[in-house]
Amino acid sequence: MKLKFVGRGAMLYPEEGNTAAYFEDDNNFFLLDCGEDVAAKLIRDGKLTKEKEYYLFITHTHSDHIGSLGTLQQYLYWCCGKKLNIVISKQMKYLKQIQEILNGFGLEPTTYQMVDEETLDNHFSTFHSIRYVRSNHGDTPLTSCAIVISDEKGNTLYTGDIADATILKEFITYNGEHNIDQIYVDTSLSKSPVHLSLEELVEVVPDSLKGQVNCMHINDAKLFPKIEECGFKVVSPLEDMSLESLERLSQQLQQKLEKVEQQILEQQKVKTFKSGGN
Repeated sequence: MKLKFVGRGAMLYPEEGNTAAYFEDDNNFFLLDCGEDVAAKLIRDGKLTKEKEYYLFITHTHSDHIGSLGTLQQYLYWCCGKKLNIVISKQMKYLKQIQEILNGFGLEPTTYQMVDEETLDNHFSTFHSIRYVRSNHGDTPLTSCAIVISDEKGNTLYTGDIADATILKEFITYNGEHNIDQIYVDTSLSKSPVHLSLEELVEVVPDSLKGQVNCMHINDAKLFPKIEECGFKVVSPLEDMSLESLERLSQQLQQKLEKVEQQILEQQKVKTFKSGGN
């Protein structure tokens, strides 16, 4: 399962945006996490429409993974006429916290719905099943889950945030190299109490799987070349920018270029005037 990304940064590295991934199936949109800036980006890029049904998976309740839940749900309901489907599981010990957040945002229960993960089994063309798997977020009072997606190509792991390599080791051991499609894993420059370090990732992943490992939730620009040196990939949100977004970016760059050119011309006029005056 190839995932597309809205952002790839850690909470304390906002330059890369909040890490969130998605994939689409016909008229269905599946979103993994929705940090503070995620809903706004989806709206900007025209991803939230009246034509699709929306399913949200939440790995844990840190703000960079759930912060724009209110905006996402409200926009879908009031602007698209859609109820957000929040996918849940018995593995999620933080269900109560999610409900408290929904209540705190003032979201009426009739404007969204909770959907059990098992009800999605074998109902879509791009995957067979999606399962939450309890994980360790480390030095935090929050509980968390990783997500495993099963399709014809094998199983894909999306870690969310993990403090150690346990869930990764179990995934590799249980599925075997020939039944693994992709691995999306949060990667820190150095040892962290709440994220997997690049050094730990290198120790766990066999050489034959390195090309299927995609690093996300980046916390330092120094990681980019190091990740590639180790044989892994880095997820890139820019690859999935819509044509509309690219055109908008092109226009913005053109406007900035014209502004700079105008400033240069004005400076040259001032210099010419001073030179003529002398």
